Amino acid sequence: MDSVASFSRQVIERVPGYARFLAAHGVSSNAPFEALPLQTKQNYLLEYPIEELCWDGSLHDCHLIGSSSGFSKSGSVFWPKRPQDEAQYLETLEQMLTINYGINRKRTLIICCMALGTWFAGVTITSAFRVIAASGRLPITVCTPGLNLAEAVEIYARFYTNFEQTLWITNPSNIGLISALLSRKELDVPPGSCFFPVIGEYFSESFREAQAVRYQHDPDAPFVVWTGYGSADTGDIGAETAATIRLRKFIHADSAQRQQLFGSDDTPMLLATNPKARIEILDGQIVVTKDQLVPLVRYNTGDEGGLLHKADLAQKLSLPARLLAELPETILFVRGRASNAIIFYGTNLNVQDINQHFLGLPREMRYSGLFTVRRATQGEVTLFQFTVLVEGAVDPALTERYHASLLQYLRGQSLEFEAKYANLTRSIGEDLIKLRLEELTATTGTIKHRYIID
Repeated sequence: MDSVASFSRQVIERVPGYARFLAAHGVSSNAPFEALPLQTKQNYLLEYPIEELCWDGSLHDCHLIGSSSGFSKSGSVFWPKRPQDEAQYLETLEQMLTINYGINRKRTLIICCMALGTWFAGVTITSAFRVIAASGRLPITVCTPGLNLAEAVEIYARFYTNFEQTLWITNPSNIGLISALLSRKELDVPPGSCFFPVIGEYFSESFREAQAVRYQHDPDAPFVVWTGYGSADTGDIGAETAATIRLRKFIHADSAQRQQLFGSDDTPMLLATNPKARIEILDGQIVVTKDQLVPLVRYNTGDEGGLLHKADLAQKLSLPARLLAELPETILFVRGRASNAIIFYGTNLNVQDINQHFLGLPREMRYSGLFTVRRATQGEVTLFQFTVLVEGAVDPALTERYHASLLQYLRGQSLEFEAKYANLTRSIGEDLIKLRLEELTATTGTIKHRYIID
């Protein structure tokens, strides 16, 4: 983007909420960019009326209001967008799908399996696909079952023989549910015909390779599962390319390289950055400056990540010359949420808030202050097992009270969670959040934290 100093100066002059924000932090309007305080959802986006955070303190240019997928104490968070925020989205989306999946030459069924309603990702992508399909220029057909995955699989079963390939637009964790439903139907899915452009959450390179094998692609095929990075707050920040995926596979194959670059045995997501966003890495977290109807100046996303530079990679890794040549000069790596959160099918569940909910239950429910959450895989379905420790004996009635209160709380915190849980549970035919009680004993009482995610 243009000079961040010039941009931040315009924001100070034209965005009333930002001037108030600086004053509240005791920062002069003449402060250099590097001295400007970090914005967060809590200290900025939720602190001031949304109109005051827009250019010139007005929604005059707003063409769309959508909601954030995250949780907040006030429920859904709504954000306005202006036409220029999405001006190149259609063109960019069509270009990427043409490059990655050949939608200009292959008869393609696109099944959009995301939360719809006002959620930005769902409404934006499905609207874009419908406009592209309605132009009649490309051999694509779109359907929008949303999170009714059972209906999505019914549509696929009825129509897939009419198409060369199917793109399932969804969350990574929904792929297991879709696979389980396809298996139940005993469909003869053509080898190499299903792809999963995904949004909303981190996935490992092992996961991508497993899906390639599951749907009978070459294990090294880059776009069987493919993603970008952004949010309702920030818009598009980056996207995987063939080169960044090949780089990730190259690093993933060598434990020594992973340790050298990232200090862990995990390979984060690697993405080419959006030139319209200025990205900083502060204390290991991704900080974004970006022009939009609600302009952001040093906005802390809460996501953990960093930047890799092509010149440094050339020195540290023995990369094939062709791969090195194709890489962008700067690559963003993303590990996922830096905050203590559970990712439920693309939606963040804040464990501290859940703990506060449990602490607020009636005293007769005897919550001890401790609970654990564990992800479990049952077949191809991911379940979330809560174990809540209580003082005194447990019984089925108390367990049911806890389970019901947890689901009621989570539904009340996010319309997106409510839609996801109802639709996904109905589609797969079982609860995706399980809960059991254990009596607090001397042994369990040695747990050091109120909650454990493992």
